[in-house]
Amino acid sequence: MSKTNASKTKRAPWTEQMLTQALAAVKDGMSQRDAAENFKIPRRTLRNHIKSGITKKTLGRKSVLTVEQEQDLVRRIIRYSEVGMPITVPMLGRYVYRFCIKNNIATPFNDKTCTAGRDWIKAFLKRHPNVAQRKAQSMNPARAQKLNRFIVNDYFAKMERIQTELQLFDKPDRIFNMDEKGCQLSLHHQQKVLAKKGSKRVHLVAPEHGENVTIVACGSASGIVIPPMVIFKGQRKKSNLSDELPRGSAVVMAQKGCMNTSVFIRWIQHFAQYKPAGDVLLVYDGAASHLDPSIVDAADGHQIHLFCLPSNTTHELQPMDKSVFRSFETYWDEEVLKFWRLHPDRQVNKERFGKIFTPAWYKALTPANVINGFKSTGLYPFDKDVIPPEAFAPSDITFQEGMVMSVIRPLLG
Repeated sequence: MSKTNASKTKRAPWTEQMLTQALAAVKDGMSQRDAAENFKIPRRTLRNHIKSGITKKTLGRKSVLTVEQEQDLVRRIIRYSEVGMPITVPMLGRYVYRFCIKNNIATPFNDKTCTAGRDWIKAFLKRHPNVAQRKAQSMNPARAQKLNRFIVNDYFAKMERIQTELQLFDKPDRIFNMDEKGCQLSLHHQQKVLAKKGSKRVHLVAPEHGENVTIVACGSASGIVIPPMVIFKGQRKKSNLSDELPRGSAVVMAQKGCMNTSVFIRWIQHFAQYKPAGDVLLVYDGAASHLDPSIVDAADGHQIHLFCLPSNTTHELQPMDKSVFRSFETYWDEEVLKFWRLHPDRQVNKERFGKIFTPAWYKALTPANVINGFKSTGLYPFDKDVIPPEAFAPSDITFQEGMVMSVIRPLLG
């Protein structure tokens, strides 16, 4: 037989049905040699299946992961892609390696590179044709900048689809928005004060810079407000940091005083304590600390369906940003000024944070404010036309061309 014809010969032409019949024949008293010859199965292969009791036909080396583990991996890959956090091939290699180390699974992987090899990844993709490499669609800087019709239309189409799948169009108590707010321990805005008319220099004695504290706010389209999480800068959590905070608040310490992946997972667990039982939709922004597959796993475990807002659109599409945080800054400044009148040293620190934060929180996080945020962003009631045309003006090419022509035409006569 020529080399060309040999390469076309089918490998292991026996079928699973033939294997099942051979195993049954051996069980009924036929020798392994005769069964192998009658059913065209190599004796060693047949012997291995007799010892293992497996009737499924498998070729080549035993896979590192079990069938169930690979199916779960496929489900996760697809899930991460659906929520806007697709996994690259190098990421897949690292995740599989870490999974095997964590679960004490023997592998042929390279411990220096700490990743599954290219051969394993290639075989994995071949075994699962429903997973394929695709080029992620990227927006050029001009399109991605701020708001534009293409991104917003795509967002509302996806939002409509997920609300339909979860049957949420009449369930405002199951649609939530989460957002973070950096709260400087000083005034947020320059204050208008009364002084003699014509005065050129009017000073308000106040610390110029204050430490930053991050607050995490979350509310539903029905006006439910989740107790806040407060993230302080530091490592050691003092017991008095929780003093005078809103009831149910969570206090977390972080090295930089801002959100990171591990803190976000802790917030997911905090949120799970107060959300309604069953599936809920959580809309949030695409900050870097929010984009990690482990967050999706944590949310899935509590029946929380994540939906990431498009970048550079939160000023129009984020309910908390739209109706809550603007008023919070005003109320915060009012409480700071009130605090300064009572404390001549004017030192706002972490231990005193609750005195100022709590009154401002309750004034800003009213059910009416939260509901208005969902309404004004078209999340609930669902309204894909809620954003006015003029909001698209800075990114609308036809609008810009119209402005140019309105200036040029008079010049042309």
